[in-house]
Amino acid sequence: MARSITVGLDGSPESRAAAEWAAREAALRERPVRLLHVWQPVPGPMAEAPPLGTETRQHWTERIPREAAQGLILRHPGVEVATEQRTAPAVA
Repeated sequence: MARSITVGLDGSPESRAAAEWAAREAALRERPVRLLHVWQPVPGPMAEAPPLGTETRQHWTERIPREAAQGLILRHPGVEVATEQRTAPAVA
């Protein structure tokens, strides 16, 4: 696989703008884009609490990269877009 252009994605407007930039660069360089979404698990007591509503944290952590990838594919035809999710603590 060709080296990809990796961009961090957290759902913020800034990260979405970075993903757009990455897709434009990927098209120019004929490279794939990799959207990397990292989230920190909630502390034990909060994780054990019943979820509020049907949209759980897992739902959102899956939805953010999926929707971003779908949008990039529509706006940048021909650019290969992959998503990757990791669980890790936030970096200061």
